[in-house]
Amino acid sequence: HGTDPQNILEYIVRQKIYDSRFWKEECFGLTAADVLEKAATVLKCVGGSFGGNAQPTKFLSLALKLLQIQPSTDIIRDTFLETEDFKYVRALGAFYLRLTARPADIYELLEPLYRDYRILRYREVTEWKLLTIDQFVHSLLTERIVCGIAVP
Repeated sequence: HGTDPQNILEYIVRQKIYDSRFWKEECFGLTAADVLEKAATVLKCVGGSFGGNAQPTKFLSLALKLLQIQPSTDIIRDTFLETEDFKYVRALGAFYLRLTARPADIYELLEPLYRDYRILRYREVTEWKLLTIDQFVHSLLTERIVCGIAVP
């Protein structure tokens, strides 16, 4: 992906996110703290793109925003992963870390999430399914494609 972490997401996915109403209205000028607040208030599911025209989820849009602003691993750990109250904030932090952190950090920071059994709604292209945070983390650590994104 070169030097710009945004390029982890495929070009067409980025363009669809940039063209989405949520990105234009809600994601402009956000800081890491704003992304945390936005994730806590608007995220209702995890997932990639859905529907016939592959519309991006808010989860994927906020992940791209994190890739844009590039918060440190410490900020993600202390604010996103350590939050007990908001499961989708935790899932977003885990997804971002999986995309950007060093392998040793990924395992060190994500393995404790195996003890989190709260249920997440997962939006697939044509359907919904339920999975727990530990299952989501397991997919981040073992699968090549998560939320429609090829993880490095």
